Amino acid sequence: MPVIVIAGPMADMIDVTKRYIALIGGIAACMLLMMAAASGLISLQGLPGPTVGLSISPISATIGILIALVLAFGVALIVGRVVNAAVAAFVLGTGIAALSMQCGTHSDAVFAGANEFMIGIETLVWGVVVLVLAMGLMRWTGPLPDQPWNKASDAFDFRKIFSGQALRSSAAGFVMLAAVWLLSTNDLKGQAIFAATVGGLFAGLLGRIAAPRIQPVLLFASPVIIGGLGQLQASMAGGDGIAAFVTGTSPHLGMPMPMDFAAGSLMGVAMGLGWSRSFVEEHGDD
Repeated sequence: MPVIVIAGPMADMIDVTKRYIALIGGIAACMLLMMAAASGLISLQGLPGPTVGLSISPISATIGILIALVLAFGVALIVGRVVNAAVAAFVLGTGIAALSMQCGTHSDAVFAGANEFMIGIETLVWGVVVLVLAMGLMRWTGPLPDQPWNKASDAFDFRKIFSGQALRSSAAGFVMLAAVWLLSTNDLKGQAIFAATVGGLFAGLLGRIAAPRIQPVLLFASPVIIGGLGQLQASMAGGDGIAAFVTGTSPHLGMPMPMDFAAGSLMGVAMGLGWSRSFVEEHGDD
């Protein structure tokens, strides 16, 4: 029986079409799955709260988010198999961003009497979640296309994840603090996510340039973790949160909520890695 082999421009067009279908379909699916978790975040104000800690039932909210994340992670794995791990991380980030858009903002947290220190702790928890998600994506979708020398199994090797080069690369996450300080100037949810995404983008770019040969597993999580540490530091100042909000003196680092940092880091770092290919020479082991 004859076998039809498609090659040349037609094969390239089919491959590009598959990638776009995976990207668009993955974004839509992840958004819908994550938005379904918003109902578990209902706060005493009657609307989805800005943090898990402010929901009526934090345990139910946590379980709902974890279930949605597992399902969205499955979708992201499919996207990663068709495209690559960075695009899969971006898709997963859009899902978390969609959930965050359904939830409250900084003002909701302030007027609900939220503990700023606990918001910083929740951001750190999201940093750990992002690290686990990045590990899974790199492990089960393979290394980035321009890093063929890396092994997929290295994504679960903590010696590689926290190696000297990885830590040097992840130091680029401090850009997140600058981006949020400059761009997150009011209570708009979209602005908070945008600021976190810009921070993630430059963290991804600079982190990849600093250590182009390693898998950027820790790099995806470092902007979230550093953002959380910044929130903890800002909370030490104390003061009346409501008065600060009314007078417009709220710390800029307090404007993004934990999910904003997580979504922005996943989307931004993924874009930064793509951008870095213009600056980093592709090469294998010496």
